[in-house]
Amino acid sequence: MLEEQKVLKFPDGFLWGVSTSSYQIEGGITNDWSQWEMSEKRLKELRDKKLNYRDFVAGRACDSYNKYKEDAEMVKALNCGGYRLGLEWARIEPKEGEFNYEEIEHYRRVLENLREKNIKVVLTLWHWTNPLWLVNEGGWANKKVVDYFSRYVEFVVTQLGDLVDFWVTINEPTVHVFNGYFRGTFPPNKKNIFLGAKAFLNLLAAHKKAYDIIHRYNLRANVGFTHLGDNFQPARPWFLPEIMLAWFFNFFCNNLFLRLVHGHTDYIGLDYYFHNRVVWHPPFLKNLNKDVTDFGWEIYPEGIYNILKDLRRFKKPIYIMENGIADAADAKRGKFIIDHLRYVHEAIEEGEDIRGYFHWSLLDNFEWAAGWTMKFGLYSLNRETCERKARPSAAVYAEICQTNQLKIMPT
Repeated sequence: MLEEQKVLKFPDGFLWGVSTSSYQIEGGITNDWSQWEMSEKRLKELRDKKLNYRDFVAGRACDSYNKYKEDAEMVKALNCGGYRLGLEWARIEPKEGEFNYEEIEHYRRVLENLREKNIKVVLTLWHWTNPLWLVNEGGWANKKVVDYFSRYVEFVVTQLGDLVDFWVTINEPTVHVFNGYFRGTFPPNKKNIFLGAKAFLNLLAAHKKAYDIIHRYNLRANVGFTHLGDNFQPARPWFLPEIMLAWFFNFFCNNLFLRLVHGHTDYIGLDYYFHNRVVWHPPFLKNLNKDVTDFGWEIYPEGIYNILKDLRRFKKPIYIMENGIADAADAKRGKFIIDHLRYVHEAIEEGEDIRGYFHWSLLDNFEWAAGWTMKFGLYSLNRETCERKARPSAAVYAEICQTNQLKIMPT
């Protein structure tokens, strides 16, 4: 007898969406990232690796600054009820204390266009990039940044607050600290633990103040931040040193920031990409990598379930704001989505308060230090013409969003 197809239904009102960030798609932005991309140190690094610098410069990106209506139509075609997008601080406040009203009006048109299509707006206020004037004052390591960011947030709330459904104050703060100040691979490209600690505390304070400011204008606002949740597991669950190391990594990488802002967040925005198998000896993380993405990241769908279960302790609604795969051939993306959503559904069935899932990303975009080499999009991008084209996986996701359910074929 043939096994019947299994259908997994998601709760009524579950919010399906896709995510992007301003710098990765808009184009034509001058900030700390664009400055670093053309720095002599960065260009020498690319030359030494025999890489074409044009593949590592954002430039006009996806030209979404001009093609935002087309992007919104793509979101609608995916049957998504929500779209996470970002603002560019450097556009809105190009000089310290001077706001550009033409740019805020541009963003207003972008958000109004989404509202007209009945697409909920999830708006990110800061996604790793900074105005040059802020960089010249020490960036996030300067305590003044908390007041600067608060001023920027208040301006945005007064100008755009009526069009926002969910606020993301800051994106993955621990990633900025780790890559920017510990590894030195992202701007400001420093290896200084002391400055990194200051940046961590300033990001913490900035989120709290932003939360209070937004609620001052709208008591019913949904305000949070996005948190990169890595699934740390001991390689041997019976071996005490690996158990303790996994706990240590989970506490400092996953739980510390959440604990410190617990009273200042209305929901948890989870970004999940990484599973980390912890061993007791250097380099301490050693995955089996039976199946990997184009980035070389291990594909481990069960990890999202483990993270969701761990987040129960915070007693907050959870929105998965990013989950995606670098897959230029689109050979794995459809299965990737289904496999991860099976575990999301399992967590919901076990009582976890998960209210939405946003896939990363709507379209291929500029992938930070990896440039244009990694393809995360449900839509491909022709870099010469900026033409968007739906990949086969887009149809897979669109059906899930439309039906609010997964169809699991028998094995």
